[in-house]
This record gives sequence, C-alpha cells and structure tokens, in this order.
Amino acid sequence: MEIAWTGVQALVLFLVLSALVGRFEVHQISMEPTFHEGQRVLVSKLDSLWSNLVVGTAHAADSRHSSPFALQRGQVVVFYRTPARDEDALIKRVIGLPGDTLEIRDGQVLVNGAALDEPYIHGIDTSCNATCGPLTLAADEYFMMGDNRVNSLDSRSFGPINAGQIVGHVVLRYWPLGDIEFFP
Repeated sequence: MEIAWTGVQALVLFLVLSALVGRFEVHQISMEPTFHEGQRVLVSKLDSLWSNLVVGTAHAADSRHSSPFALQRGQVVVFYRTPARDEDALIKRVIGLPGDTLEIRDGQVLVNGAALDEPYIHGIDTSCNATCGPLTLAADEYFMMGDNRVNSLDSRSFGPINAGQIVGHVVLRYWPLGDIEFFP
C-alpha cells in the first residue's frame, strides 16, 4: 500500500511540475549569440498562466506589474507564432508589453518614445520588415524580436503575439553542460 501511495504522490508531483515547467530545444539562429542551435532550455509557465488570468487588463506602459510572474521587457520567451499552435515554438525576447507604443526608426527600437537600451544585440541596427509602427499594443499583446536581428523572423514580420500564444519565459539553459546559465 505504501508503494502505491508513493507512486501516486510521484505522479501528482510530475503532473504539477509538467504544468509549470517546459523543456525546449533551440532550433533556430535568431537568438545568437545569446542562444545557439541545439541548446536546451527550461521554461517557466507561471508567467504565461498569469498573463492568461489577467487578459483584458492592460499593464502600465512603465512596466510595473502587479505580479512577480508577469512578463518583463527583456525576458526571453518561448511562444507559438499562431493561436492554433500548429508550428514549431519560437524563442525570442520580449520588446513590447501590453499598452506600450513601439516604433522602429533609424535603426533603433523606440518604446513609448524612448530608445530601448539593447546590449544583447551588440550594436547591430534594427531594420524594419513589415511592422515599423508606431504601434500601440493591446491589453493582451506582446512584441517579440530575436537578438540576431538580421536573421530573425519575429513580430516585425508577423505582428504582435497574444498572451495565449506564450508558453513561458526561459529560466535556465541546461545543455550543453558547459553553457549552463540562469535567466531572470
């Protein structure tokens, strides 16, 4: 009986962890040099669950959120390009939050009129594909871009992402072992 009870507890723990944490392998170059093809990451689904709970309530454009689980500008997230989730998941960085007004002009990303500080792109200019702005994000929309701006299919091409398409944000790169790193 104790073995069966331990098995049930282990199963419940596994299901809870599976609901809160996802594992993904990077299959793209759009986040280089931050992430490379073949690396594996753990994704926290807590922020995605939180976003889905507060859909319809826009966050303040100054990025102060009412929950530690809300997505923050600069976080790396895994999401699906379409609501149907019928394509491979993408990994990109959150550039615009609900309520933000974005514009890409003269090689820079402007958020609410101010140039965004982006040390992760290493001085590369940001070009504009289709969505150049100014664009104001709705209460459940996020604007995503890859760090490798020259080789990234992102919100500049397919537009903002709805909260329901987001899996969660990357918290740990765990493979290869020599590249282990935690992410906020």
